[in-house]
Amino acid sequence: MIGGVYALVASGFTLILGVMKIFNFAQGQFYMLGAFVAYGVAVSLGLPYVVALIISILSMGLLGVLVYIGIIKWTYSGFFQTVMATFAFSTIAKQGSLLTFGYREKVLPAVVRGIIEVSNVTVPGGKLFIIFVAILVMVSLHYFLKLKVGTSMRAVAESMDVASLQGINPTRIFYLTMGIGCGLSGIAGGLIAPVFCASVLMGERIFIMALLVVAIGGMGSMTGALLASCVIGVVESFAYQFVGELNLVAIFILLAVIIYFRPGGLMGKPLPIPTAE
Repeated sequence: MIGGVYALVASGFTLILGVMKIFNFAQGQFYMLGAFVAYGVAVSLGLPYVVALIISILSMGLLGVLVYIGIIKWTYSGFFQTVMATFAFSTIAKQGSLLTFGYREKVLPAVVRGIIEVSNVTVPGGKLFIIFVAILVMVSLHYFLKLKVGTSMRAVAESMDVASLQGINPTRIFYLTMGIGCGLSGIAGGLIAPVFCASVLMGERIFIMALLVVAIGGMGSMTGALLASCVIGVVESFAYQFVGELNLVAIFILLAVIIYFRPGGLMGKPLPIPTAE
């Protein structure tokens, strides 16, 4: 279940990093805000949960575009400038949410109730729902990237100047990339809210896990992000049965082993470290 959530957030992070070359420090905060949007729409407004999910992905996608227009666009002169810009927005988003919601967790009523038993293994219906929606979204994203617009995104990722000569508008591609990348985090937050809760502090952990997914899967590889999410989800679940909260140590050990044998990750290749301009 949690692997599906990791896949959504990490895929959004990978998409932004691969196309725009932006290390989005605020990716986890879009996840957190998406959870609170789902809570507000479903609980405060009383609208159906499906509507809350749709609003979560659309609102976070729109917010991502606005962040690009208002902040990132003016700091796009260098890699480290954009890192600081997204880090600043991440801090603003967290502190603003803290002032608005406080540290108290917001509980969204369970959407899918009941337990499904398969071969003496019981799985809550809510977790199966997350897996189903995550797979649906990832498959949709896969086929979307095969369309003409997906080809344009890959062209911009390879060379923005060459793509411009071919009639592709990089600015529009950046808008679309930022919207999709942040929207994926938004729907991930909306999915996890009924199973756990919405919390101001939930963004930090998911961002760390997204970084681990990208490191294990490979920089800029969507396939690697999906594969790494599944592997991390399984390792985390099994390790929790033996070492409890120290299960994160097992993931770091896995990361060390993979990086030793494949420095670029499972499906990627090592990238040069950008230098400040």
